[in-house]
Order: sequence, then structure tokens, then C-alpha cells
Amino acid sequence: MDGDTRRHDQVADGTLYSKWSCLDQYISLTWTHLGQENWYTFLFYTMSLAFTKVSILILYMRILVHGWMRIANWVVLGIVMACNIWVFIGTFLSCIPIDASWNPMVPGKCLGLASALGNSVLHVITDFLIFALPLPAILGIKLPRKQKIGLLVVFSLGFL
Repeated sequence: MDGDTRRHDQVADGTLYSKWSCLDQYISLTWTHLGQENWYTFLFYTMSLAFTKVSILILYMRILVHGWMRIANWVVLGIVMACNIWVFIGTFLSCIPIDASWNPMVPGKCLGLASALGNSVLHVITDFLIFALPLPAILGIKLPRKQKIGLLVVFSLGFL
């Protein structure tokens, strides 16, 4: 039996179709499983960023205790909380229905790359705010110049 006849026989009795069908189902299930893992990974990554930023700002509350620095800390905390709530909700609403986030076979609408880039910009802005918040207090401390520079270097390492 040559190759063409064997293939024709496989198509006729359905074995070739069932092999391709099983492969398609395997690829679909694998894609779905990996997509769900990526979605949950991004969700927990977003939450870990939020909790880390909030914990740093709570630490700043213990350090920055005077006047406008304390108010600025509360304002930055509010901005960080609002941005992270926005990103968290945006993760859920990036594709409707949610299954469309990881399963390309599900019909739905997704926001795409613009949403991810917007979330990244929000994270960079809040990182910069957290970095810049204690700098005026450090510059106002009465310490020798070398110690001030050392403190600025230590706080600047956190921005990297």
C-alpha cells in the first residue's frame, strides 16, 4: 500500500481525523492551562507589588512624622492604593469573559497591550513617588555631608 492509499483509507475510516482532533484538543487544553497560570501569576504579582508599596509607605509614616511630609505620605499612599486597585480591577476586566484571557477559542473582547502598558506606567509613576518622598527629609537632616550622601545612596539603591 502506498502513502496516498493509506492516507485515503485513514481519512475514510476516521483515524486520521481523530488523531488530529486529539492533537487539537491537547494543544487547546495545554494553552488553556498555561494561560490560566499566567493570568493568576499576573494577578498575584500585582497584589505583591501593591502590598510591598503600601508596606514601604507605612514604614515612611513612622519616619516622616512632621507637618507636610506626613500629609504628603498620606497623599502618596492614597495614590498608590487607587492605582493598584485600578490595576487589580483592570486585570479582571482585561478580557470579557475572563476565560478569553487564556483560551483563544472563547469568543470575547480583550483590551490588549494598551492596558498592560498603562498599568506599567502607573507602576513606574508610583515607584518614583515612593522614591522621591523621603528625599526632602533626608536633605533637611543636620548631619555631616558624607553621612547625607550615604543616606541618599542607600535610599537611591531602593529605586533600582
